[in-house]
Parts: sequence; C-alpha cells; structure tokens
Amino acid sequence: MKKIILLCCILIITILSIFVLKNHDAKKAPPPPRDNRENLQPPPKGSGKIFSSLETDYGNSEFEITSLAVENGELLDAYKCEKKVNNKEKSIPLSWDNIPEGTKSLAIVMYHYPHPNDKTNRNSYLLLWGIDPTIKEIPYAKADKGTWYMGQNKDANAISYTSPCSKGPGTHEYIISIFALAEYPEQLPKESSVTVNFDLFMTAIEKVKILGRADLVFKVVTK
Repeated sequence: MKKIILLCCILIITILSIFVLKNHDAKKAPPPPRDNRENLQPPPKGSGKIFSSLETDYGNSEFEITSLAVENGELLDAYKCEKKVNNKEKSIPLSWDNIPEGTKSLAIVMYHYPHPNDKTNRNSYLLLWGIDPTIKEIPYAKADKGTWYMGQNKDANAISYTSPCSKGPGTHEYIISIFALAEYPEQLPKESSVTVNFDLFMTAIEKVKILGRADLVFKVVTK
C-alpha cells in the first residue's frame, strides 16, 4: 500500500512539473508577428515641400501656354488614357507664346493634386527642361523626341509622359506650367533621366532666376 501511495505521489509530482515547465515556456515564447501591412504601403509621393514658384505671380500676363487637346477648359477624350507601349505614352500637344525678354531656357511640368486641399502631395505627368527659347511648340506625341530633356513618368518607371486617366467619378484638375528661366537649371542633368522626379525638378527650377510662368489649367470629368 505504501508503494502505491508513493508511486501516485511521484506521478502527481511529474505531471505538475511538466505543467509548470510548459507554462514557463509559453511565457517566454515570442509574441506572434504583428500585422505590418500598413508599413508595406508605398510612401506618399513628394517630399512634403510646397514650391512657391508654382504660386508666385511673375507679372507676365501675356506669356501663355495652350493645347489643342483642351477645349473649354476640359481635356478632349482622344487625349485621355493613352495606350502604353513599353511604359511610354503619346504626349499632349503644347504651344506657347510671348516668352519674357531675356529667357535662356524653358521648362515644363504637368501635375495634379490628388487631394486638392493638400499641396504637399502631387502626381507629376510631364517633366521637360532645357527647351531652347526659340522653340514655340511641342506637337502631339513628340515630347520625348526633341532636343530638350525629359524626366520620369507618373509611375517613375520610364522616361515618358503620362496621360490623365482618372478612374474615380468626379472632376479632376490638372495644371501644366511653363517656366521662363534666365539660365539653364544646372542641378538637372543634360540628358533625359528616369531619376528626375517632380521634387528634384522643382528644386532645380527654384535655384535659378525665374522670369515668368504661364499655366494651362484644365479638367478631366469622369462619371
């Protein structure tokens, strides 16, 4: 009888010991991995900087930029959602006139604010620089075929223009700005480059004297 009682005690002690050890290991086990999906989201575009040259009035009321693709303030359907070929798209036709006296170089940017009240975040669709002031227009589909230089497209995966192709319903505003510069923006390369984005472009533009800016503002309406 004593042996049975002893064996029972040993069995109980063994079971308790196993339970204590498992509980201890459970406390030491690392917590399950956190759901970090929010960290996998792409960072917001742009540095958060607001470029004053996009808002400054340079007093050149006669300096203007126009496009055959825009009628009554709206982009014509034929110029929306251009077909991509090797990530490249045909560019919007542009023309300008009455550039300020003393202009040595021209630069063009097309951009859009996804959230109109947030000027720190924008998408860029066209980046051109090193345009000779004797040039007065860029025909349709010729933005990447001139003597000037071109930066990245909206998706930053090609040297190209990106056509407006808004998917959500509503009215979306786009702006094309042409800058008349007193000199070439030396912070930009003298070659087309996919590494030139909106922030780099605008930072370089604001490092030189700006003689004037003209804007073409148009809307894209989707239903």
